Amino acid sequence: MLSKYQRGLLKIGMSLTLSLSLLLGSAVTGMDAFTVKAATDKKEESEREKRNAQLSRKAATQGMVLLENKDNVLPISASTDKNIALFGPGAERPIKGGTGSGDVNQRYVISVTKGLENAGFALNNTLSDFYIEYRSDRPSVEMFEQDWTLPEPPAENYSEELLEEAKEFSDTAMIVFSRSGGEHIDLPQDVSQVSYTNNSDAYEDFPQGAHWLELSQTERNMLEMVCENFDNVIIVSNSANAMELGFVNEYEQIKSVLWCPSPGQNGFNSLGRILAGDVNPSGKTTDTFVTDLTAAPTFRNFGNFTYENMDEFTIDESDPFVGGTVPHFVNYVEGIYVGYRFYETASEEGLIDYEDTVVYPFGHGLSYTTFEQEMGDIIEADGVLSVDVTITNIGNVAGKEVAELYYNPPLIQMVVLKNHL
Repeated sequence: MLSKYQRGLLKIGMSLTLSLSLLLGSAVTGMDAFTVKAATDKKEESEREKRNAQLSRKAATQGMVLLENKDNVLPISASTDKNIALFGPGAERPIKGGTGSGDVNQRYVISVTKGLENAGFALNNTLSDFYIEYRSDRPSVEMFEQDWTLPEPPAENYSEELLEEAKEFSDTAMIVFSRSGGEHIDLPQDVSQVSYTNNSDAYEDFPQGAHWLELSQTERNMLEMVCENFDNVIIVSNSANAMELGFVNEYEQIKSVLWCPSPGQNGFNSLGRILAGDVNPSGKTTDTFVTDLTAAPTFRNFGNFTYENMDEFTIDESDPFVGGTVPHFVNYVEGIYVGYRFYETASEEGLIDYEDTVVYPFGHGLSYTTFEQEMGDIIEADGVLSVDVTITNIGNVAGKEVAELYYNPPLIQMVVLKNHL
């Protein structure tokens, strides 16, 4: 992994990775996983559907990112116990697509549970039934209607018998944390101000000021409970947006973390294959995962800011998308200092402690094998720069690796570029 200095903020990054987030676009950031719409009126899958399903599984496999893998807990091969205690309602009702144009018009949906079973894993059905009985559907987050509720059973709802059965079933637990979002509607910066139903009367899931990409109190309580009862815990972040994952460093029981952004109707088959070691993960992060998103300069500029003197330009009520609204704006004041460019420059200049601030950097992604990379000389010809990179797999498992090339232009170029933005 490149050091923070090698990936300095003023460097323009180019990652040659087949990332699901890049393949499907920024609109693919979640949605109600089970709003069923007819993809076709034909009962049998066409040959084209089958080919597309195969392609989507390949894209999902190469787009998922192994963020953490302490003690080589993954893969869980056939030679070991393939039982998993699967926690979190996202296992049964994951996020498979985005709102609006990021939606998935599906014939069927492979859940996390089904994807793991298809890969040969045995799961605790009692846990699955427990989540379905608590709530069988996922609240709808769509372009024009949003219920942001996360239907997570409070920790006190897990009986002692349920936990003991799960522990006897496996010493490995997996927790799925899912987040929806997408086109037309911003993710809540303060969940207490949107439509949300708490899971308990004893506390607020999201107290005032808590945002959508941090754990709810109910999720935090469940995480605490699982880590108290299992030595090996795997976290799956099922969100195309970078959640706050600082909590992974608070529990020694958390051994592995996978980023599984909304992978479509077939993608969770790919998750099962990665966990089983049938496929070696090769995805890289296309964003920076941090401990506190509210500390990023961009956070203060999120939202819709409405003009106060534009009433004469109010959009007609007949408009199906934004009828009756007054023009609004977002003020982009951070310039180039977004993502890794901010965090690595801020670290260089002593504004932040990089290790305490960044959990997983841009371009990060682990493998089940080990690679060596050797960069050749940079050659300039007719104003074109070229370079060869030799990648050698020095491990015992076949795999793919991404060559990431970062270019630091002269400062005068950056000034010219800034003047043209």
